[in-house]
Order: sequence, then structure tokens, then C-alpha cells
Amino acid sequence: MNDKSQRLPNVAVLMATYNGEKFLEEQVESIQAQESVNVYLYIRDDNSSDNTVELILKMKEKYTNIFLLDSIAPQLRVTKNFYSIVRDTNLTEMEYMAYSDQDDIWMKNKLSEALREMANRGKDCYASNLILGDDTGKIISGRSFFSKLMGILLNKKNNQQTLYDHYLEAASAGCTLVLSKDAALYFQRKVRKIYNEIPPDASHDWSTYAITRLGKFSWFIDKRSFIIYRQHGQNAYGANRGMGGASKLLELFRSGWYRRHILMIEDLYNDGKIHPAFIEDIRSFQSTSIVSRFKTAFALAGYRRKLSHRILLFLLIISGQFK
Repeated sequence: MNDKSQRLPNVAVLMATYNGEKFLEEQVESIQAQESVNVYLYIRDDNSSDNTVELILKMKEKYTNIFLLDSIAPQLRVTKNFYSIVRDTNLTEMEYMAYSDQDDIWMKNKLSEALREMANRGKDCYASNLILGDDTGKIISGRSFFSKLMGILLNKKNNQQTLYDHYLEAASAGCTLVLSKDAALYFQRKVRKIYNEIPPDASHDWSTYAITRLGKFSWFIDKRSFIIYRQHGQNAYGANRGMGGASKLLELFRSGWYRRHILMIEDLYNDGKIHPAFIEDIRSFQSTSIVSRFKTAFALAGYRRKLSHRILLFLLIISGQFK
């Protein structure tokens, strides 16, 4: 952590941990190395069965800016754990709030570049693209052409935002997000109000984007990246890579999760704001009706940020994969 006498901006970094002992220390060290900011790292462990808590306590002895919040039983899972940290952390003395996964590696200018872009562009919130790394933290570069192509199609985040893209996708992975004080406090008030209603399988990054967009906060999505997004067998979500990523994405549509998430944004997060016309199409949607499929596809697909995603969503809906 930097010397506070420099009057550097205070950033609350929120980390949800679960059985993260393998990668946690390297991630925490990369957060501690952040330049031109004062980091305050708030961690809540979700009842790990390995040595994660012991490791956090050890690092707390080394760094005075690490705060371990009490665990909550029963197990919260990723989103509710993150939101419990948002709910229980004092953000009033912070200028910014950011999320952190337990297993990535941050470049030393990750936060400072985010803050600089927000200030220069007059934006309230920030997200970025991702650099994929393997389980050793090495940048993944030797993939097949198809895997690289799928990675570009599914993981590039910085396309032009649309009027309702927050209903259909996140800004980027949660570990890239940074919120200004006003946006963070607005988000915290909303989380405190609806915490008990948030389903455990909600997406915290998508929900954060949706809530702040509905609150009229502006976003910049950076084409650059300052984080190595480590991919390994224990990822809670992970990147959309190759056929495996496409298969996982398809399952979210087939299971009804994607449709439920859109309706959750409208019903739980939207407090009397403008209600998109496509919401009623989604409520009455019937995957067995070709008329309903085409009506919903035309109403919905155009609001994804990327052209390839619009085409993909359109095809998924009319082919009956959208449940």
C-alpha cells in the first residue's frame, strides 16, 4: 500500500474467496503492488475447506490494509459472497470500489489506468478486456486458430454500448470493474435493499453493470487489459474459450438462466425506470412457437454490443435454444 501522505485515491478492493490457497498469495501481492493508489482489500471467505483463511491471516500480519470479514453460513456462493462484502463494507471514505477474483494477476497499473481513463473521459465506471493466462499465470498464446477466433468473438468487451445492452450482458468480467464513489454508494444502497432477493446463481458482474446503468451512471470499456485472467479447472466462471466456452454459453440459454437473468434485471433492479418493450416479449416467450421465437429474436438481438453476438443471439432464439 502506498504512503497516504501522498494523498492518493482510496480504492476499496472486494475479494470473495473459496478454496483459493493455490493462487491467492500471488494475486494479493499483485494488488499490493498497485501504483498511485491506496488499496484497502476487503475479503470474505465462503467457508473454505482448505488453508485459504490461514493464508489470509498470515498476509494480514504483513499488510495492514487487508480486512477479513466474518464468514457467513451456509455457503453463499460467488455472487452472494461478493454482494455481502458490498453490503457490509464502509465505502464512505473510499473514492473507488473494485472487485477482485482470488486467482488472477494484476499488472501494477491496473487500478491507476482505470482511474485515469475515468477521469479523462468523465465516466463513472470502468471495465476492460482480458488477457487470458494459464494455471501458471503465463499468458496463453499458443492456441489453435479456432480457439483464438472463438476467444475474440466471445471475450472482446469494448464494442459500442447500446441503449439496453445492460439487460443482455455484463460490461466485462467482474475482476476488471471499477466504480466511482457515487456509483459505488448507489450500488451499495441498492444491494442492501434487495440482498435477500438476489438469487444465488445471479451474475455479480452483469448485475453490477445493470444496476449502475439503470441508475444512469456512465461506463467506459477499455480495449486494453491490465489483468492476467487465470484459467484453470477451479474457475467459478472463467473465460469463453474455444468449444468449451461456447458449450458453456449454450447451456446458459438452454437452461433458462439467461432469460431469467434478463427478467430479474427488470423485476428486481429496475425501480420505475424506462421499461424496454422487449420485456413483454420475453415474459410471453414460448420456445415451441416459431412466431414467438422470431418476434423475440428481432426485438432482443439488436441490443447486444457486438455484431457477432447479435447474430449468435438471434440464431439461438429462432433455433429454440433460448428457453
